[in-house]
Amino acid sequence: MSTEAVERRLHNALWWAKVQSAGPLEVDPDTPAVAGLTRAVAPDGSSVWLVPTLPSGAGHGVLDELNAPPVAVEQPNETARILAICVACCWTDRSAPAWPGSTGTLAQIRSVYAGMRGRPEQSSDLTLIIGSLRRLHATHWLLWNDKAGEVRLGPRVITWTAADLSTLRDLCRHLPDPPPPVLSTQPPAEPVSDTALPTATAPPDTALPSATAPSDTALPSATAPSGDEGEADE
Repeated sequence: MSTEAVERRLHNALWWAKVQSAGPLEVDPDTPAVAGLTRAVAPDGSSVWLVPTLPSGAGHGVLDELNAPPVAVEQPNETARILAICVACCWTDRSAPAWPGSTGTLAQIRSVYAGMRGRPEQSSDLTLIIGSLRRLHATHWLLWNDKAGEVRLGPRVITWTAADLSTLRDLCRHLPDPPPPVLSTQPPAEPVSDTALPTATAPPDTALPSATAPSDTALPSATAPSGDEGEADE
């Protein structure tokens, strides 16, 4: 066996050991490919997830060995229900792959959850939803941002087969439609072309006021704020 082949085997064995210990791993994009690990590129291209490619029909023993349980065992029905809701909220273009999807919000999840239950939201619902989101984040089915209240599908969804996606499309059709997301950070605005920018020079007939001779409508003195300014400060 050549030295190159030995090094390749050692490289693969090292990364598989890491995956067995920690589950799917987020690494730099320039990390070499690993046999048997699927690469899920982050939406912004800043990182790559290494996800184990599971054999067809893998049982619980294999999944546990790879640190990739099918779904969190605590409250499995409730957790699976929240995963289905997040798929409906984050997989907006269902003609495309599920990964990476788009960002969903806690408000969307709560709305769909209440619609599924066919009743107004109860005080205990939020506790169940947050608990399920955290379990799904811990098992890499979701990427849940607790502080922002936002969620994306996790890297493990890249392993879903065409049959899985077909089933999920049908499931999403039976769920209530989520409201539009209101994200904590909106995407940057489109850049304005040079032709749309106003000219920096003043028109000849409208001269700028002199800096040494303010008009009667000059700004109030900083030492004597008006009543409106006092109200604004409050």
